[in-house]
Amino acid sequence: MRLYIKARLIEGYIPVHYNYYLQSFFYKSFPGKVRKDIHDSGVRLGPRKFKMFTFSRVYGDFERRGDRLYYKDYVYFAFSSALSKLVKYVYERVNAEPQFNIGKAKLEVDKMAMREFDKELAKRGSFYTLSPVVVTKKTGDTSNYYFPHQLEYTYLLQMNAKRKVLALTGKALKTDIEVRFDNWKRAVVRYKGTRVEGARGKLKVRGPLTALKVVYEAGLGVKNSQGFGMLEYEGVSIRGVLGE
Repeated sequence: MRLYIKARLIEGYIPVHYNYYLQSFFYKSFPGKVRKDIHDSGVRLGPRKFKMFTFSRVYGDFERRGDRLYYKDYVYFAFSSALSKLVKYVYERVNAEPQFNIGKAKLEVDKMAMREFDKELAKRGSFYTLSPVVVTKKTGDTSNYYFPHQLEYTYLLQMNAKRKVLALTGKALKTDIEVRFDNWKRAVVRYKGTRVEGARGKLKVRGPLTALKVVYEAGLGVKNSQGFGMLEYEGVSIRGVLGE
């Protein structure tokens, strides 16, 4: 399930590297016990923990001044989860408390829309990124970032998707997803001061519907709950869903 939000800027600014602030906003929308369970454990698969949610970048017209983004009027963003209850919690919180903060910006919700996974659009296999796709592999104490031009990239995405599906459903995928970027650019974001690198652009993702649903709702790649790996169907936009 996915929630799209349009909010009016009342005052202030959003920091350039705002992922942590937006993530905190979503976590605060969850009831206390749910928040702790998702943050501490998520959905487990052996030693791995999957939060099973992701979110987009913040879109809208803005002016950048140093490390601050001054949005002119409205901002648009989306929250998605393979655990539908999390989407409902965010909707209920924002509906009950329409004014909220992201960093130093005070905002008021103007419009929201929820959508379910669309099988027919997913079958087409054409997507673009709403937030960068991050792929890493740990060697000793070092995590290396991988990009679409590297041989291991698709394999690492496939393994990550398989683990998410197994953790959620208890069933192993028999067929891998196939991921191919048509064009991409490197994106660099700082999360709590740490440099995170990913790829953004248009891509083809094909495979079993079970896997497509999981990567669409929970995110492709890693660090999804930090605001990475959110995909959208080609031809669909946040503003469009909201009737803009």
